[in-house]
Amino acid sequence: MSLHQERHWIRQACAPAAVLTLPTDEEPSTLPALPAAWQCDLASEKLSWSTGVFDLFGLPSGSTIDRRSTLEFYVPESRRLLERLRTEALETCGSFTFEAQIRRVDGGLRWMRLNADVQKRNGRAVMLYGTKQDITAEMGG
Repeated sequence: MSLHQERHWIRQACAPAAVLTLPTDEEPSTLPALPAAWQCDLASEKLSWSTGVFDLFGLPSGSTIDRRSTLEFYVPESRRLLERLRTEALETCGSFTFEAQIRRVDGGLRWMRLNADVQKRNGRAVMLYGTKQDITAEMGG
């Protein structure tokens, strides 16, 4: 098992729940980033992202995006794991959750939790959709 996969497993199996605290006037918010929605039409590979996903990747909201170019944001090990999980989910009409490391447009490294599920029609996958959430603070930077 690679370090990335070990860290992924450890985070899912052993992570304590995030503590939510409300900020005072003197301190910034310590609330975690909220999940942001995304979807991919499988016939066209067209992506649709909410503003939060654009923010996570460091792109201006509403930018033109395509699936192949967005894969370049994922560090190689996360990209390989994403492709494997995605393929399995599409073949089985299943779902998956994993923690991926990405490199934003500005070069900064971030961790995100990606949740995905499949919408099917007549027993075939037609849409992949879910949420992405910045979990960099949970992963220790």
